[in-house]
Amino acid sequence: MPRAASARRYAQAVFELALEKGELEKWLDDLTLLADSVSNQEFLDFLSQPRVSDDDKIKVVREALGDSVGPLALNLMSLLATRNITHMLPEVTDQYQELLDSQQGIERAEVVSAVPLGDDEQRRVTEMLSAMSGGDVRLTTRVDAQIFGGMVIRIGDRVMDGSTRSRLQALRREVAERR
Repeated sequence: MPRAASARRYAQAVFELALEKGELEKWLDDLTLLADSVSNQEFLDFLSQPRVSDDDKIKVVREALGDSVGPLALNLMSLLATRNITHMLPEVTDQYQELLDSQQGIERAEVVSAVPLGDDEQRRVTEMLSAMSGGDVRLTTRVDAQIFGGMVIRIGDRVMDGSTRSRLQALRREVAERR
């Protein structure tokens, strides 16, 4: 949990800065590029080495990223590198996206299904959730074969569990209570 909390704090600081400067989308682009850069395992390993000097890390970050991101995003990357926590960038980016969505009135929803949803099914679920919430919904999907069928939908702090697994568990409880 400390990692998520730290990522949230960095994302919040970046979001406030972006809001102040009117660069919300620019920061999202920069954070996405930074998060993508640490998907390169060699680059991440180098930046995570405590034996590598901070000056060397900053030099490599500036050479690798150059003008592809703004100067403040470059400073953020350098700061995270000197603290050996560049591995947090994908989580910082996700947290920033959540803050941006919230600011723009977009709700995030996660749909867990036993099999992958097709584009048409995703569109229908998004439309249904948008109608229920009264606003725009950004949908993410995940497959979990352990729910057997149906789907589990999380939107905000609400959970709608229409999975076959939960129905079977409820049936099992009902049968046990009648004995």
